Amino acid sequence: MKKLTFISLLLLFSSLSLLGQTNKLPVPTKAFIEKAKYFSDFEEKYFTKYIGKKTEKILKRYTDSKDICASEYEFRTGIKMKSNSCSEAGSEVEIIFPNYSKSEVVKFVEWFFKNDFSEWNKTKTNYQPKEDGDAGCYLEIKELKGKIVLSYYCGC
Repeated sequence: MKKLTFISLLLLFSSLSLLGQTNKLPVPTKAFIEKAKYFSDFEEKYFTKYIGKKTEKILKRYTDSKDICASEYEFRTGIKMKSNSCSEAGSEVEIIFPNYSKSEVVKFVEWFFKNDFSEWNKTKTNYQPKEDGDAGCYLEIKELKGKIVLSYYCGC
């Protein structure tokens, strides 16, 4: 009886500790990061390669070519991403990271967006060109209960 109680308590504490854990993003290779600069869909390529794609939903197509310009993805770890490049001025992306820490999302931003022309604010919730209004990428990190939301717009 004592052995059964001990095993039950051990299982209970193990499952409780798993619930509080946060996920880690896989570190991409330097070669992948260098190639990503030339991909318009680098986010989808990163998550597919390092995490694994689960589902894809087409939200909108260009009217003249029928190519996809807005889509939604859900990846194996629960990460969800919406991208919209239907506007000629730029593209918008929103990525939801469930059970990831803000520091993991900051790493993601630094892997793919870090440059000499942009900077973080003091709280590392906004990363944007040093001169407000300049062309480039404007990123915002929001911390919500159980998830981090990264939204950004890149354009001119």
